[in-house]
Formats: sequence, structure tokens, C-alpha cells
Amino acid sequence: MSRKARERRNHALLHIGLIIYFTVSLMPFVWTFLTSLKQSRDVAAAPLKIFFQPTLDNYRAVLFNQYSDDSALARVRVDIPGSFMNSLIIAGGATLLAMLLGNIAAFALARYKMPEREVYAFFFLAFRFAPVFVFIIPMFLIYQEIGLYNTHLGMILISQVIAIPLIVWVMRSFYESIPPELFDSAALDGATRMQMLRQIALPLAAPGLAATAVLAFIACWNNFVFPFLLGAKQTQTITLATITFIGYEEVAWGMMTAAAIVTIVPELILAMLVQKHIVRGLTYGAVKE
Repeated sequence: MSRKARERRNHALLHIGLIIYFTVSLMPFVWTFLTSLKQSRDVAAAPLKIFFQPTLDNYRAVLFNQYSDDSALARVRVDIPGSFMNSLIIAGGATLLAMLLGNIAAFALARYKMPEREVYAFFFLAFRFAPVFVFIIPMFLIYQEIGLYNTHLGMILISQVIAIPLIVWVMRSFYESIPPELFDSAALDGATRMQMLRQIALPLAAPGLAATAVLAFIACWNNFVFPFLLGAKQTQTITLATITFIGYEEVAWGMMTAAAIVTIVPELILAMLVQKHIVRGLTYGAVKE
């Protein structure tokens, strides 16, 4: 077999493998979407119904609180629109605050030689390693004492444990890839450190900012433990509201899967809008000259 023939065979096998991989990976999402279009009797049908009459009753119930006479829909009342707004407030606010604090820390760790710099960097990463339940009980008691339990501000502050370490470690590599001569020239011109960050580092690291902002938003949006243990009805997020479709007698699978689809829509839209920046951002700081 010639070299060109072997290359064609390898490319064909690679494409076949990728097609199989993506098909298997997408099956849960396709299954979830199809289930969200089924009525309760179709979901529970045995044998499994592949062909069915699609309905939007689940989405009407989830998005507009318009319930049909279906038994599963009539028994469940979940404020998905309110939970959706809570998720936007908490994830959006947490991302903005984490981007502000995390970029300052990342720039300092990347550009300024300080004693035990790597220890400080590992300190941020340690929050990602530590199990949530190590500090969730003390935080629960503290939140009860200072009045942050079941508040949006409390959820935004505790979400920094997730977002800041991610931003610090990703953005640090971007700031390290910027030529130091730019900062030296700015220092000779009398620029302060904050001016260097604002006028030099941030514009050059724009792709990284977009990538880390999206990743931080998704991490905060998908978080389940913090709203579950440190919040209640007033701060119920959409990820937490989804499981309330599990009842004592039955599970409203149609509404649950419809809520799951609604949950991932903002993440997909956000990722698609900044897709170019995400791809560039995740690879920009990987190679240093």
C-alpha cells in the first residue's frame, strides 16, 4: 500500500471515529429534546415510542405557566421564569465581580515578582481542588449570622469560589504571553500599574477575557450546591428548579426535560456569539515565544 493510500485510509478512519464519537455524544441531548416534546403517556409508553405526536405543552407550562389537563402537568407548579431570572442575576453578577477581581490577581501574579508568588497562585487553585462540603457548613452558619442566607448578594459572593480561581489561572497565561517590553516602556512614561492593566494588558488579552468570561458564567450558571444549601425560594436557580419536577408519585419527565433545554439555551447562545474569541482565547496563551 502506497503512502498516499495509507494517508487516505487513516483520514477515513479518523472521520468515521469522529462521526461515531459525536453521534454518541449528542444522543443524550437529542433524547432530552425529543422527550420534552412528548406528552406524559408517550414518555411512559412501553415499548418505547419513537414516532409520536409532538406537543409544546411542556414548554408552555415551563415558560408561561400555562398548564394543560395532563395529570403530570396539572400537579406540578414551578416558577421557571423566576428561577431563570435568579440564575441570570447570580451568574451574571458573579461573573462581573470575578472578572474584576480575578484579572487584577492574574495580572499581579503574571507580571510582578513577589515572594512566594507560586504559593499564592496555588492558593487560588486549591479552592478548585477542595470539596465544596469542606467550607459549605461554616459558610451556612456565617450567612445565617450576617443575613446573607437566601439573598442574591450571598449567592454572588459564594460563587467567587468557583469563578475567581478559573479566571486567575486562565488569564495569567495570557498576561505572561504579552511582551514585557510593552510594560517597561509604559513604566518609563510614568504609567501606573492599573494603567498598564487597563490600557495595555486588557486590550491585548481581549480574546482571553471573552473565553474566561463565558467559562466563568457557565460554571456559575450550572452550579447546584450553593443555591441548594445557601438559598431558598427567593434565590432558587433554574438548575435547582429543574429537580422539583420529581414528585412523590410520578416524575414530570416532559416538563423536566423542557426545563433542561431552557437551561442550556443561554449558554449555547453566549458561546455562539463569542465562539471566535473562545477558540482564539483558549489557544492564544498556550504557546510562548
